[in-house]
Amino acid sequence: MSAIQSDPRFSIPLKKEMALRDAAAAGDLVWVLTPATVAPAPTTAAWTRDVTVTLETAAGDVHTWFDKAISTGVSIADTSTAGTATIAATTLTIKNGKAIITVTGDAAAWNDTQTDTLTVAQATIMGATVAAKTSVETFTA
Repeated sequence: MSAIQSDPRFSIPLKKEMALRDAAAAGDLVWVLTPATVAPAPTTAAWTRDVTVTLETAAGDVHTWFDKAISTGVSIADTSTAGTATIAATTLTIKNGKAIITVTGDAAAWNDTQTDTLTVAQATIMGATVAAKTSVETFTA
């Protein structure tokens, strides 16, 4: 831990940011996708869903210091035989440790058990590997 934590000359917000950066330097970085899973009813209408991506510590503290655009940082796939799920871009743009990705499905038959899967790619941040994560929508009758 940084000596700043016990130094009264430094503000609490600065101490918190330094603690988060210390955690990151120690490799305490994880992608969290909310929601991780969702199960709407099958539909033939167009739909959207927002997925919040945060870079956190294992204890759930958001790395608010982290701002970066990661090219090819996010992707979408689906198992629909008629519909297509899309995202606006494959660049994952993190601001203050967070991003929101909107997944859109076209007006087509999204049948029972068909899925769309948003994947945040594995990344290297401060020399540490952050494992890939997914958010899966499964249409469920």
